[in-house]
Amino acid sequence: MGGSKIEAVPAGGERAGATAAVQPPIPPGPEYLYDWWPAVAADLALGRIAATLWDGEDPPATWECARLSKAAFVYRETASGRRYLAKFYAAKTPASPERHGERELAANRAALAAGLAGGPIRACRVFDAWRGVLFLEYIDGLTLDDLIAIRRDRPGTLGPALEAAAGLLARLHVTARGQRPVIDGWEPPTRVALDEARGFVDDLAHSSVLSGEAVIAAGLRRRLDAWSERSSLTDFGPTLIHGDATTTNFVFPSAAGVVAIDWERLALGDPADDLGRLAAEVAAGIRSHGGPAEEAEATVGRILTAYGAAAGAGRVDEPFAERFRFHRASSTLRIARNGWLPQTDRLRLVAQASALLA
Repeated sequence: MGGSKIEAVPAGGERAGATAAVQPPIPPGPEYLYDWWPAVAADLALGRIAATLWDGEDPPATWECARLSKAAFVYRETASGRRYLAKFYAAKTPASPERHGERELAANRAALAAGLAGGPIRACRVFDAWRGVLFLEYIDGLTLDDLIAIRRDRPGTLGPALEAAAGLLARLHVTARGQRPVIDGWEPPTRVALDEARGFVDDLAHSSVLSGEAVIAAGLRRRLDAWSERSSLTDFGPTLIHGDATTTNFVFPSAAGVVAIDWERLALGDPADDLGRLAAEVAAGIRSHGGPAEEAEATVGRILTAYGAAAGAGRVDEPFAERFRFHRASSTLRIARNGWLPQTDRLRLVAQASALLA
């Protein structure tokens, strides 16, 4: 498929008078929702790529574009095959796209500086933020969510992937322990775990699976209140955490490597928070793809074991394991809010979270 030559946007960026956030491209038809189409000359984001990011020996020839989500698009130069990812915050957070783009740029750079800049286990590279668009490297590979879905057809692939993801989080947590970076006036927020969990219960009770189930919601709130009195939940050394360690945010370009993406929620917090979220996501994914509870729990154990080994401690200590249990429960409640899940699955997730909090 051919493409159009693109007019480069000068390194200074904007054409005269252009200050609004850049909008994402529009596929020429529904058949192109997840396929390549020729990029158009008026595409400002691509002009920015051609002017400031292109690193080929020859000038770029023609370009194609493909949609990954409502906010994420990949651009491919047809002669070389080079690809660049553009994340359009105008489609993601239209109230303040420029601020959010700059925030993720700073967060991603902080992750790279915290031991994840190179090697097979790393963070994605980030290039630029401009008029509400974040430009990153494109990672071609399966996500952890994909590997969970195909684990029966590709035996032996999920386990090493889980260990690599746990190892990446361990490297981040150990390297960034005690750091409190301030980057271009932005300071990573501190995650408030109990407030977040209470918010999940409120969501479930007000307009979700626990609507009309006041007794269940009250019981969950009492269990969260009891956790607020445990010193173990706040007695930890804060470190930088990914903040959104879901199964879609770990991409595997090769059998030996993993790249973490979507660093916009980087925060100062409890390392058990990242691991608990990852475990909740993996366990829920295994169950939703037909796996039994025993497989899901064995997989959670494998994540904990791999993390302890990668962190240099051999195994996680009891306070960490207790906090991990809380954060896994909180993330399980978060997953239960998803309206696309069957009602029985959502109720099972609520019951599981309640048991973890007991």
